[in-house]
Amino acid sequence: MKKQNEIAETTEIHDFQKGFLTLPFNGDQFAVFIKGLLGTPQTITKRIRGNFEIHPKDLQNFHDLIDQRISQQNNGKLIQLKTQIYYTDESSVTLSSYEELVTYNEVKPVISEAVRMTWSYLIQFADKEAPEKQEIELLIVSTIQENVIEDDIPVVYPTLGQFKIIIKHTARSFGSDIESLLTHQINSLIIPCSELKTFLRKKSSTIGILTAILFLISSLTTIYISTQSFNKNEINRVANFIKDSKYVSAKTDYILNYIATNSQNLFFLKSLLFVVVSIFISIILGVWVESLADNKVKSYLIMTREALKNRDRLVKKSQRKFVLFWVSIGISVATGILANYIFKLLNGI
Repeated sequence: MKKQNEIAETTEIHDFQKGFLTLPFNGDQFAVFIKGLLGTPQTITKRIRGNFEIHPKDLQNFHDLIDQRISQQNNGKLIQLKTQIYYTDESSVTLSSYEELVTYNEVKPVISEAVRMTWSYLIQFADKEAPEKQEIELLIVSTIQENVIEDDIPVVYPTLGQFKIIIKHTARSFGSDIESLLTHQINSLIIPCSELKTFLRKKSSTIGILTAILFLISSLTTIYISTQSFNKNEINRVANFIKDSKYVSAKTDYILNYIATNSQNLFFLKSLLFVVVSIFISIILGVWVESLADNKVKSYLIMTREALKNRDRLVKKSQRKFVLFWVSIGISVATGILANYIFKLLNGI
């Protein structure tokens, strides 16, 4: 009878446990485990700015790099990989696994501008009693546009794309290791910009102003030299006539006629008109040269066919703009020479 009661009691306990989840922790270990999941971890944040071109394969490489490192060195378990893709039409798509990222193919004609990848791992560190949650976030933003993604991206360098790394960890060595790993990988994707193009872009305003000033100085110099020549020619013309003429009445008539023709005032009006036109042309040339010198190199996040087309279009536009900059410098010089030649021709100098 006693033996039957023991069997019945054992059977009841077994049935009772069917409705519960059994974890391999005692009470203290379970408390540590929950604290590791819900507690406040330390955070490492880093921004890297530069020009880049990111394709879906690069995102997959980020995942493979992180997952391989954590699996080999920390024996971690991936809880979730979440990928959010943001587009210029203010829409976004969320992918909840690595498989979805690999197979994702956006058919809408939209341009991708930002991607946020978030990894959640459960890691059992050697010096800890229970596994702890570690979170890694990588935000990739191409050339920043207004309202592309949330307001957590300050527009400090609007001409450059940027990477933002956020690591929420409970082990300092782990966080530093992952941050170093991502930084090295990101730096390998940064495309160095030509020093000449960088210089022209940074000094575009100065180059535009100098172009306008040099054109104006050239015009003023021409007016000064032309005025000297005009006055000298007029004095010589009058002096030669007076010297060659034998009659006082003829001399007087010539002087009176010269005064009546008012050649100096006419020359002054031409010079004034030339200065006004020169100022107007110098402003146009300065603005034009500045706009061409400010040839921003963009970053590209190519997640759709439309984004690829946009990249090709903008790259060609940038190349044309660089060539046109040197053409504009040549045109500015040629315009200055031509304008000065026309002014001298109109005044017979």
